[in-house]
Amino acid sequence: MSRIKQLIIFLNYASLGILLPVLNLILLKRGADLKTLPLLLASYSAAVLCFELPSGICADLYGRKSVFLISGVCQLLSVGLLFFVHNLVGLFCCIILNGVGRAFSSGSLDALIVDQALEERGEDCLPDVTARLAILQETGLALGCILGGFLSCLGDAYNANISLRFILTVVTMGLCIFGIREVRIWGGEAERTPLIRHLKKGVRTVFSRRDFPFILAGMLFTGFLVMPIETYWQPAYLRTSDLSQGTWVLGILSFVGFFLSATGNSLCRRLLLKFPGRQWRIYSISRVFLGCVLLILAIIKSAWIFAIVYGGIYLLLGTGNVAENTLVNQYTPGPLRASVLSLGSFLLQTGAMLGSIFSSLFVEQIDISGLWFTSGVVMIGYTLLITALLMVKRGKIKPYDIESFENS
Repeated sequence: MSRIKQLIIFLNYASLGILLPVLNLILLKRGADLKTLPLLLASYSAAVLCFELPSGICADLYGRKSVFLISGVCQLLSVGLLFFVHNLVGLFCCIILNGVGRAFSSGSLDALIVDQALEERGEDCLPDVTARLAILQETGLALGCILGGFLSCLGDAYNANISLRFILTVVTMGLCIFGIREVRIWGGEAERTPLIRHLKKGVRTVFSRRDFPFILAGMLFTGFLVMPIETYWQPAYLRTSDLSQGTWVLGILSFVGFFLSATGNSLCRRLLLKFPGRQWRIYSISRVFLGCVLLILAIIKSAWIFAIVYGGIYLLLGTGNVAENTLVNQYTPGPLRASVLSLGSFLLQTGAMLGSIFSSLFVEQIDISGLWFTSGVVMIGYTLLITALLMVKRGKIKPYDIESFENS
């Protein structure tokens, strides 16, 4: 992967991190209130879900670079509007454009980078490429969040955060336009696959292997597990803390989470290179341990132990994600890569929404610890179940057969 591609991925996620720590505060400052804030966040999720799959299909049929640039335009419009709006209607437009931009960016550039790496270096490079992409994304988010936290101190209007987000998005788009060349390795414009045939091939690819549907379904369960953690870790930590450290510790913990996730990405890369063909084993072990660590988080009462266990969750999450993405990319032919990656992102978002609904319905009955305990048990149970089902007849992992694919 060239340095320009790595820089584009890093800046794209760093610009996202600039607003992440203070986005809700910005919305409250510019016209939202505590009643309408959840509606704005729900509209973002709805926009992502509605455009996730169509954006992946467009990336495969019309070009990944073009779709990524559409994402950048949507983000620029969203951030530009955020400068001027001070009413609820304007905020809804900003949030929906942001959601559409998020949907169009997921998987588009990743698919292009993976395909070009496969063409240049062969399938053996997959663990290295998927791990490097994940590390760049997590590191960009972590550093962006830290920088965004410092910039928020420059004024309660958060104009510094919004300005830098806008600038970084422009720079990222410029680098993409002039620094990335897309060559469709599976055919030219005259050979573009019709939409219906593309969808049929996608369905056939997903169900061509016994374990592929289980991997994708695992993303649904991962979203279900992560959402209660993301929603309630801050109040849960403050319960265990005597508040002597101040709420600034929450910002440090956020950074630690992203950093350890990147560390998990790097750890999985080393494991995959040392133990080739063991993707499934690494994936299943990390997911079982992830559920077990969440069970521990549900019962501890010490603030320091909470911080350590919270970091452990993101370390294991990052480890499993790289193994998962390696399997998905290994099973997916190039012409369908962006579509399948978008399907995975769609399932992750759906799982997060289901986790949010579950949390909202049952948090008063079973408390935060009960939500985490339930999520951990579900993750452990699902992983052990599919591992047991697949263990007996599981054969050696093979990549897709591009010749039979193109003749289908």
